[in-house]
Order: sequence, then C-alpha cells, then structure tokens
Amino acid sequence: MYSPGEDRFQVGEALKPFEKFLVDEGLITTDQLAIANISKENLGLDLGSVLIKRGFITENKLLEFFSRHSKVPFVSVKNYDLDPEIARMIPLHIAKQHLIIPIKKKGDKICVAMANPFDTYALDDLKDALEGQESIPYLASAREILETIDRYFEGNAAEENITLTIQVASDADAAGAEEARKMQEMASGTKIVSAVNSMIARAHAEKASDIHIEPSRKKTRIRFRVDGLLRERGTLAKTMLLPIVSRIKILAGLDIAEHRIPQDGRVRVLLVGKPLDLRISTCPTQFGEKVVIRIHTQDEVRNIETLGFLEQERKVFSEIISKSHGIFLATGPTGSGKSTTLYAALIRINSSEKNIISIEDPIESEIEGINQISVNTKSGMTFASILRSVLRQDPDVIMIGEVRDGETAQIAVRAAITGHMVLSTLHTNTASGTISRLIDLGVEPFLLASALRGVLAQRLVRKICEGCQQETTLDPVKYGEITKAISKAYMGKGCKACNYSGFSGRIGIFELAPINEEVRQLIISKASDGVIVQALRKMGVKSIIEDGIAKINAGITTIDEVLRVTCED
Repeated sequence: MYSPGEDRFQVGEALKPFEKFLVDEGLITTDQLAIANISKENLGLDLGSVLIKRGFITENKLLEFFSRHSKVPFVSVKNYDLDPEIARMIPLHIAKQHLIIPIKKKGDKICVAMANPFDTYALDDLKDALEGQESIPYLASAREILETIDRYFEGNAAEENITLTIQVASDADAAGAEEARKMQEMASGTKIVSAVNSMIARAHAEKASDIHIEPSRKKTRIRFRVDGLLRERGTLAKTMLLPIVSRIKILAGLDIAEHRIPQDGRVRVLLVGKPLDLRISTCPTQFGEKVVIRIHTQDEVRNIETLGFLEQERKVFSEIISKSHGIFLATGPTGSGKSTTLYAALIRINSSEKNIISIEDPIESEIEGINQISVNTKSGMTFASILRSVLRQDPDVIMIGEVRDGETAQIAVRAAITGHMVLSTLHTNTASGTISRLIDLGVEPFLLASALRGVLAQRLVRKICEGCQQETTLDPVKYGEITKAISKAYMGKGCKACNYSGFSGRIGIFELAPINEEVRQLIISKASDGVIVQALRKMGVKSIIEDGIAKINAGITTIDEVLRVTCED
C-alpha cells in the first residue's frame, strides 16, 4: 500500500531500491530497515506499511518522500471539502479496491487522490469509470482516502455489504499446529478479509465465472474469466499471497498448513443477502499456490428460452427431452455450456409426476424437486457405480453429468432402452462424431440406434453489447467465402456498461440432430461420419457455423466470435 510504483528510483544510470534512499536521507536507520524486512514476511504487509506500523516513520513523511522522488504531488484529502457529486464519480467497489477518490475539477480534468498513482490496473479502471475523461493523479494517505470514501459513500454501503457464511477449517495435526495458528492469524486480519471479500464482490459484479490468483516471482496477478475469456484485474504485493490463500482455504475448510499438494473445496457465501456457491481449487506452482475460484449463482440456472435456440430448434429440443425413454446427449469442448443446457432441460421436464435423479461431479446448482447426487471417486462413488444404484430407485429421468468411460456409456444406453430417459454430455465436437465415439466406447451399434433420440453439439459465443451495438462492414479478403452468407454484420463499439469490451453475456450456437429411421440404419451399418453428416443435412439440420451465421445476421454476435469457437471443427 505504501510502496507505490516501481520499488526502485533512478540514480544516474543505475536503479537504487527505495529503502536505501530512506536510509541515505536519514528517515530510517539500517537497523530499522532490517527489522522491517523481517517483519513484513511475518505480517504479510508491504515494507512501507511495516515501517509505519513499527513507528519507524510517520505516514505523512513516507508519502512526502514518495512524492518528492516520483514527482507526483502529495495532498491531504482531509483538508478538502469535497463536492459529493465529484467524490462519487467512480463506483464504490473501484474506489475501495484501488483506494481512489476524485477530489476536485481542474478545468476539464478530474484531480484524483490515489494511494498508489503508479498502479496501471487502477489507472485503467479509473479511466473506464470516468468514461475516458482525463484525470490528474495525486498521492494521498490510504487511511485518509478510506475514511473519505466511507464518509461520502455513506448510505451506499449496501453495494459492498458482504455477509459470509463460512466453514471453519479443522485443526491441523500437532506438527503443523503452530504454523497453522500463525497463518490463521494472518488470514484473519481486517486487510486480508477485506481484500478477499472485495475480490469476490467485484468478480460477481462483473459476472465473472472464475477468479484466478496467480503467483509470479515478484507479484501476484488477479484475473477474472468474463464471458469465457480471462481479463487482467490487478496485482497484489507478493507478501499478500500467503495470507490471502490461507483466508480462502479457511472459507472452504481446506488445510491451511498444506502447500505441497492440490486441494479442492467449496463454500456457500451470502453476497448482499444472495447465496453464492464457490468452488475452490489450489495447486502448488514454482512461486507459490495458485488458486482458482469458480463462482456459481442460482441466477445461472437458465430455461431453454434463454439458451439461444431458434424457434424451430427449441420445439425439436423440447420434444426430444420430453420423451418417455431414450438417451439425449449434449456435446462440445469444456466450457461450451453443456451442463447449462442439461439444467435447462431438467427445469423444462421437472414435475411432481416424475422421479428425476441427477449424477454430477460436482453438483453445480440446486434444482428444487430433483434428487441430485455428487460423485466421490475416493469413496468409490463413480458415475457407473452410482448409475447402477440409481436404476433401483425407480427413476423416470436420469441426468449423468458426463459419459467418461465405456462402462458408464453401456449402462446409460441400456437404461435408455429399458424405459428411462437419460440425459448426459460427451466431449465430441459434432453430432456425427458423438455416434462414432459411443461405438468406440464399446456400445453396440444396434443398441445405440435403438436408444439414441438426439444429439446437440454446441459452442458459446459472446453477445454484442446492446448499449453500443453498431453496424460494420466485413473484409472479404480477410474472412473469405463466409461473407457471402452474411447480409448484415454488427460489432460493439465499447461502453461503460460492457467494460469497453463491446460484449455482454454469452449465447449458444448449435447443431441439433434428432435421430430418425434413416440415421438409425446408418448407425447399425456403421456408416462413416461423412455419410451421417450428409443424411443430417438432407433432414435440414444446420451445422454449428450455419447457426452462427444466422446469429451474426440477427446482430447477436460477430463473425470473429463464430470463427473463434468453430475454427477447429
């Protein structure tokens, strides 16, 4: 917090660590510097904060020192009588995350007090918040900025009101008890708790699906996955990594003393009164533990009207999943929305007259009225073993999270033949490829032909932001023959609502193949994928890229998005 910008200053042709300047200028002694360097490792704070905490230097003297060497003016925010409208020009979560507050106007520019005016990620967020309006950064006390934010945003605190319902970590073994106690103490500090809470709140506000906390040699990088793509969202001091990872482990009930092996856990938190399910995965790397937090909300459970089907396809999809028996498969690579599609299908067919059971790894969202079972391979509860037991539970519909092996595939197909409707996913790229994949897994062609009701191959593309959508022209040289099928093309210019990305949300593009008698005969005769594809096209089944072109013409997505997700097909 008190080490803004580079931690070295230019001296002639050489770079000199800033702490050496502090000693040379008589602001601290060499003994005080040595004590502070040892303390910062234990406290999880940056060097400047430790120097202040130990009383070796006052906050104002340290800030004046930085101002003098960086040529950035220092201001005392408490001396300003701020205009509330100016103070609130940036959102509360950005103000708190980066410790920024606008203090006055200077002509057509905004003067902004910052705890770290050299943080490029803070400056990027500031530029977005001010919608490109030019700003003049000033160095200011983090404590004064925070006090001012609390004062001027009073009444708006609900935006950041986070109540966490947590699972407390179990006691570590005796050998690691002391280390665990120290880490738990570090992770319980106000600064660390606030940093983790703020990170989760901001990710949720941006509709991120994942938070990546990635250590490197000198810093810790934070990235959010938004609409399927990772975006940089700031850096933390390396000293913050261990206490932040420990805090996240405490939330998920993981072993905070264990750093050598990967760990997985989950926890439900309340964010402004709404439940949020977090799946947490840690993995040791060269520079420390990397953490990925997967965020799930009940709002993510969608119905089939919101998936992106065209009207005719939606009717066919509804008819297939409503059948009394058979198997339906959603296919595509990881992250293509297969689980979301199956959840939407379960919601559509869910009723008090049906016994619906799902087998998942793990359970991603709770659905009222459906019996959901989680796979646990450590205790022997695999997809196949659970499926055998489930068949004795008088099910009408069985949802299997994924067909991973031949045993599961064969049991699922036999269940479909014996009067159950089975829904599942498979990692293949096309509808025709699904058929050959199941045969490769050992399913007899005549059984597959009898059981299979339909296959849905899908991808996810980003939707153009409606707030900044504009028509554009396509270069035939760049895009080739595909431009002949596109009557109109659109793009997002970029605005505050979409974080200047030009996109907001995602939608599916599909190849939905119902299985008719002709295709069944081709399956029995072990016809090639190419022959099956020809039969599907004769039936009027559109390819994924054709569905993508329809959505380009409708102004829903862009040609680059469609090509991005279909280029390997």
